[in-house]
Amino acid sequence: MYQSYGNAIRSYAFAARSGRLPSTRLDSNYLAKCETEIIAAAQDQLNRSQQCAYGSSFPAATKRFLNGGWYFSMDQAFDLAVASALDGFPPLNDPRPKFLGAILENMNYEGGCNPVNVSYVEGLGWKRQRDIVSQFAANDRRALPPSGIPLGNIVAGFDWLPPYQGELGALCFPLDSPANAPYPFYDRWGDSWNVQTEQTVVNQARQLATAAFLMAKTSLVTQPWKSASAQIIIPAVVGISNSATATLNVPDFDLAQARVVWEAQNQEPAFGDRFIFAPVNYGTQWIEAEAQWPDGRRVFAATNFLTQPIRPP
Repeated sequence: MYQSYGNAIRSYAFAARSGRLPSTRLDSNYLAKCETEIIAAAQDQLNRSQQCAYGSSFPAATKRFLNGGWYFSMDQAFDLAVASALDGFPPLNDPRPKFLGAILENMNYEGGCNPVNVSYVEGLGWKRQRDIVSQFAANDRRALPPSGIPLGNIVAGFDWLPPYQGELGALCFPLDSPANAPYPFYDRWGDSWNVQTEQTVVNQARQLATAAFLMAKTSLVTQPWKSASAQIIIPAVVGISNSATATLNVPDFDLAQARVVWEAQNQEPAFGDRFIFAPVNYGTQWIEAEAQWPDGRRVFAATNFLTQPIRPP
């Protein structure tokens, strides 16, 4: 089901189901072969999920080499979602409940239910990776990358980097991949630039489709979308090195249920319903806030303020 072959098989299997072609224009024998291949691919991902202690569909062929890279749990779960969307299974042998369970296991692993307690989607969780393979994130003004970018879930260790060469891997104890007693494979994670965790638009699209499939099964699909405005409340002028307090105002939503992350110029990111900090530079400064609710809704706000010396009385 890889790349173009899989795309062709899925397109044929869902041509009539999606309304693009009448069923009379399809070859029933070829359609059956496409459906069989879709179900077989999903069964492979289900077996991999069941054979992993953490429910992620990590391929056995990759495990044999004690390696990993460019692996995304929700990308793997895409085959499970496609098979789950097929109809016509016999009631007694319907595999879709098991497929759905494996999708949830993969989603949980990527969301943070893993040995290192890290969410592999930026913008989620309390423990967030900063150094990701993103030219935008590497060059914008923020310390944290943009929300929504997926990261590779499993890698063998630190990547070789020009400034450090192999030093980061050599500093690990126990070593990641020695001849004897290697460090537990799923426990390896480091906040470092690693091209083996880089997503592509194909990975991201498959992950989005899997997440959308799950969302369509929840009651939230009937919740009407409602946008919201947000405003950061902070004094227009703040004394240099003096403590300043910023708060977020969202009139349409209840902030008591939200997780708010703050970023400001020359400041460490912080969580909280308010942000207390001391500016360190003169002139115009920026500050931003992002609030996230349990159902996935988010609001963003940004503003500028001025810092100036404190004049003695």
